[in-house]
Amino acid sequence: MQITVIGLGRFGSALADELIERGHEVVVIDKDEKLVQKFVGKTDTAIVADATDDTVLRSIGIQDMDAVVVAIGDDVEASVLVCISLMDLGAKRIIAKAEDERHARILNRIGVSRVVQPERDSAYHLADLLSYPTLADRFNISEEHAIVEIKAPKSFIGKRIRDLDLRKRYNVLIIGIRRKNPVFNSKGEIEDVKETFLAPPDPDEEIEDGDVLVLLSPKSAIDEIARWQ
Repeated sequence: MQITVIGLGRFGSALADELIERGHEVVVIDKDEKLVQKFVGKTDTAIVADATDDTVLRSIGIQDMDAVVVAIGDDVEASVLVCISLMDLGAKRIIAKAEDERHARILNRIGVSRVVQPERDSAYHLADLLSYPTLADRFNISEEHAIVEIKAPKSFIGKRIRDLDLRKRYNVLIIGIRRKNPVFNSKGEIEDVKETFLAPPDPDEEIEDGDVLVLLSPKSAIDEIARWQ
């Protein structure tokens, strides 16, 4: 994918590095030359410029990018101006970082594709994991539903998915299973462990000890899920 990251503060830089690591074609833009210099050699297009000048955005063919991330969080005016310019230029997908709720409301009102608040989102995520220590992970996908990962409870071991009847009992679906399988050498000794992901799992698949279940669940059922034993 072709992705532009505008603003190379801590969030923007970390995001750009990760996208490059994953093999995406990344364009980075910031008015601070020192921040841009860190990406010279990592990506073919590292631009020192003020992105509020739409001629800069036009020059890189922003309308052809698969996504644009506006990671300018500490300057609300600049963030909004850049987003408006991107929309005027026909950018396909605009994701913007908001510093606070007021900033987020403004970005939502002008029509940004998605608004993220990394510090708030991280705090919510950590609060979930602290509140539900039996959960391995949780990701909200809507106001009512979440993807939840939980280590298979002892009472599930050896049972088939269909026999658990989780959909009928809790309105919960097992959409995947993370399973660690030993890798043996020529002497029959375990030399490594390889994780496999079964998705979607067969209804006749038996739950094994050590499995991590990936669940699609109503948020209202998470308290009950956390109590499974």
